[in-house]
Amino acid sequence: MKNVLIVCTSNKTRSPMAMEIANSIAEKRNAPYCFKSAGIAAIGNHVDDNVTAVLEEIGIKTEYVPTNITEYDIDSFDAIHVMTQRQKITLCSFYNDKDIENKITVLGVSDPYYGGIDAYRKCRDKLVEFYEMYIV
Repeated sequence: MKNVLIVCTSNKTRSPMAMEIANSIAEKRNAPYCFKSAGIAAIGNHVDDNVTAVLEEIGIKTEYVPTNITEYDIDSFDAIHVMTQRQKITLCSFYNDKDIENKITVLGVSDPYYGGIDAYRKCRDKLVEFYEMYIV
């Protein structure tokens, strides 16, 4: 089983969306992956409503609760996916006593929060495209 942590800032939008998409693809393919999601500064007790809406459009339900990265043992993950280069830098700084830099992949996914529902759909579609290729 390959354990992958997907990280964004608040853990309300991109990383929970990515986690739900990735786990859905892995399940459909019976692929040996387990995806978790966390935020560098997780807030709140539910994902953004637009995340729920755009995931439901592709048949994925979520009841995810934002989780702070400190809730996980970073060493237990085989790979870490972040949305931006800044998040990679932050993680490497936060975990400066661990050699995680080579585990991190930057997805280059912008925060759709201020862009309306269409921005969420574009974010979702970019994540679907990435994880369709990633999960083998």
